[in-house]
Amino acid sequence: MPPLTYHHGQISIQEEAKTRYVADHLAHWVGPVIDFALDADLVLLAAPDAGGVLRFSVLSGAPPLVEVADADATRLRFPEEFSRGLEEAPYGGLVINLGLARRARLNGRIAKAGEAAVLTAAETFTLCRKYMAPSMALEREPRVGPGSREPIGLDDAWLASLLARTETSFLASVSPDGGPDVAHRGGPPGFITVDAARGTVSWPEFVGDGVFKSAGNVRATGSFTLLALDLETGDGVELAGTGAYTNLRPERKARLDPLVRHKEPFPVQGVIEGRVSDAWRLTGVLHPRRRIDEALKVTSASTVDEQAPR
Repeated sequence: MPPLTYHHGQISIQEEAKTRYVADHLAHWVGPVIDFALDADLVLLAAPDAGGVLRFSVLSGAPPLVEVADADATRLRFPEEFSRGLEEAPYGGLVINLGLARRARLNGRIAKAGEAAVLTAAETFTLCRKYMAPSMALEREPRVGPGSREPIGLDDAWLASLLARTETSFLASVSPDGGPDVAHRGGPPGFITVDAARGTVSWPEFVGDGVFKSAGNVRATGSFTLLALDLETGDGVELAGTGAYTNLRPERKARLDPLVRHKEPFPVQGVIEGRVSDAWRLTGVLHPRRRIDEALKVTSASTVDEQAPR
């Protein structure tokens, strides 16, 4: 797998945050993507629809949900039921197990091979364990979601209730060359804020590994879709629009390590605020899940060893 290359949106934020050294080092990082893919109990894909709006497709259930078609994990084969809803197009992909706090990105292009869809990845790499609320699925059979999409107003009471409880969300973005990307976004309950009067959504971007892949995409192209989940029911909401990233953490010296232990669990690096053009209430996004209260929720206050992929 070739090293990551960074576009102007990502580089500009890396320079503001003084993480260019870290980002260049991580450009060559891959990690045990095969293990993470086979252990995942959630697979999230995102691609633009006919109108250019990024939409999510979700597969949940007991692992393994995918087949690895080669030793380098550059090709993933999806089950037929999930494949039927996928097009031959570029997709951003994330395989994740919230209970194990393991996640990996797989971005590339989907082609059909008989009844199955196969993702040939151009980018693969594992990620740290931070900000994931540990949970486990209550059902084992594979589920394809969402089951339905209905437009919803930003002043809807159900939406306000959902966001007040949300710890787990996912961000779809797109690079200047049209490559979609999916990233996990987690935080304390209520970290996502909607201003119905202004028609906006915003959330803090907590200190991460210093690459700023998603934030850089938003800065460069503006396009985003945020999927916020109600894990107790398996439902959720997609909020799509055009946003901007603002760095709020000026550093006086260059950062040399991708993982740093902080005194606070959720140190804010920046903020993304976007004007919402489309909002949908989704049913049956994934299997309902149970919060594992006894499991460690890894944050920036955890040790570096606890934060690192494992």
